[in-house]
Amino acid sequence: MAQTWRGVNLAGAAYSSSRLPGRYGYDYIYPKPSEVDYFTQAGMNIFRLSVLWERLQPSLNGPLDEGELRRVRQFVSYARDRGASTVLDIHDYGRYRGQEVGSTAVPDAAFADLWSRLAQAFGTDSHVLFGLMNEPQQHSAQAWKNSVQAAIDAIRKTGSHNTILVPGIGWDGAQSFASLNGPSLGTLTDPAHNLVYEVHEYFDTDASGTKPACISRDQAVARLQSFTDWLRAHRAHGFLGEFGVSRQPECVALLAPLLSHMRENADVWSGWTYWAAGPLWGNYMFTLEPDHGADRPQMQAIRPFLGKSR
Repeated sequence: MAQTWRGVNLAGAAYSSSRLPGRYGYDYIYPKPSEVDYFTQAGMNIFRLSVLWERLQPSLNGPLDEGELRRVRQFVSYARDRGASTVLDIHDYGRYRGQEVGSTAVPDAAFADLWSRLAQAFGTDSHVLFGLMNEPQQHSAQAWKNSVQAAIDAIRKTGSHNTILVPGIGWDGAQSFASLNGPSLGTLTDPAHNLVYEVHEYFDTDASGTKPACISRDQAVARLQSFTDWLRAHRAHGFLGEFGVSRQPECVALLAPLLSHMRENADVWSGWTYWAAGPLWGNYMFTLEPDHGADRPQMQAIRPFLGKSR
């Protein structure tokens, strides 16, 4: 079975989160058309576009910023014209201006308002997936579940049927999702039946994605297995929204078994976006951004999984 979505995170628009709103083209930047071209020509069909809530909606329950919305629309349109979908990723860790979603300062209704407005903007475009929140740092999975349900209800009330990506607390880790988030998030309801559970996973010893060394092949695949089992038990679908390895050969060698695991379980794994690419990463150890036009080692390992039919 073919994997529905295979792609990469394109970071840049969520840079300089401490500078709000920030200066476009200096503090933050949207991906370049040439990047979309490079990855779609390789066979990728989805991009996870990181954006900041505060830039999209400068005041809670207020209108969306027209300039920022225009930049998102331009990216979405360019990607769609090249056969690719976009995950609209609110890259705010469960916060708005530092305050927790679900708190008195940022009630669930405000989070729902954001997504209602985004659903009105993109709800007729099936090439846009709604990434509710990057790595929410909420105090409990149950509290986060209530916030997510409010957003789902608001999105569906607009008439939108777009795929909704649901993340979990605890850095959204795949290895802990079943135990930490499964009991709460498994009870979410969606009248459109179009929820996909998003997890992240890194393969250094502490799963932080901060070290160039990596664990063994068997250990790496095991970090995905419990989530695979949870998805199948709950007749649910999953998406690996972030994963990455350094350029060390033994780490690059992990990509084939990891991608094979998801492809072999494509009945529950809808797809993945590697972390990361984008114009501002420089020589970051995980980057897929081509080096003067040449593939990075990680991209060479990923290419065999980008075929049109497998």
